[in-house]
Amino acid sequence: MNDFRRSTVRLIRHRARVSGVIMNAPLSPQPSASVQALAPEVLQHWGLIASPFASEPTLAQPLQPTEFYFRSSAHASAWGWLQNVVRRSASLSVVTNAGGAGATTWVRQLMASSGLGDIALEIAATSWQNQSLDQLTMPLTQTAGNFETPSCVRNLWIIQATGKNSSDLRQVPGRLALMAGWRAARSKRYRNLNIVLVMRKSEYAMTSLPVIGAGVIDRHHLSRTGNHELRRCVNTALHHAGAIRPAFTVSAVSHLADACGGSIRRLGTLVHTALVHGHLAGVRQITQSDLTRQFVCEREGATPRDQSRAA
Repeated sequence: MNDFRRSTVRLIRHRARVSGVIMNAPLSPQPSASVQALAPEVLQHWGLIASPFASEPTLAQPLQPTEFYFRSSAHASAWGWLQNVVRRSASLSVVTNAGGAGATTWVRQLMASSGLGDIALEIAATSWQNQSLDQLTMPLTQTAGNFETPSCVRNLWIIQATGKNSSDLRQVPGRLALMAGWRAARSKRYRNLNIVLVMRKSEYAMTSLPVIGAGVIDRHHLSRTGNHELRRCVNTALHHAGAIRPAFTVSAVSHLADACGGSIRRLGTLVHTALVHGHLAGVRQITQSDLTRQFVCEREGATPRDQSRAA
């Protein structure tokens, strides 16, 4: 950190302490969609060994042993539902989800497991983007596992069909019909294969295909996390990151949970933003009143990400 940046940070902290005001504008209701990793200086200030929340990974990124995972009641319910689904020798099911419910996180956790309860699983997962149906299924059929004979080891495909752009959104409703037709044509051959399509609830509602006609055995909705669980999530994430003292007051944690609309990803963004500002202001604990104002920053146009880098 150069001398100018050091001077800037010292000035920010001095102004904050002298005035007693840490924030002077409402906390942004639309923080960055992605969680930014905290700078080493911010981690040191709060006594953390890692960022409490991680940026949202893709299915292609393997699960790391140290990753923080908050098993909400909504996720636990989805695990229980899936366990009942895979007890069948073959099926096609759908998981709908609300934005921010952590569907990708749920799938990645499944990919790292070898079974559910007393059921052993061979799991393969992929994202359905612009591939044709053959391009999608060919790599999956080449995974290890016996698809043709009912076995004590079930085969499970999890296909994330959620669209990322307007073009994808128009295609998603028809993908359920395509997959249903693909499975129906192979139902007598692939007798040990369970397929789960993951899509947004709004995308599922757009499909004109009747559920029974599609051969869909079951559907489950993965909902967002409730505020009372989100409050616990903040404290659990900080503890997992090595915190030995509370960075937020109880009322501040409640304020963060209420502000994120049930999305853990957005909660992570808010928490990291507050921790960066708290570090720059030199405070030891963030209160609810701090979160109702924007932290003082002397550098015109600076963002939380800029401040993290400056630190």
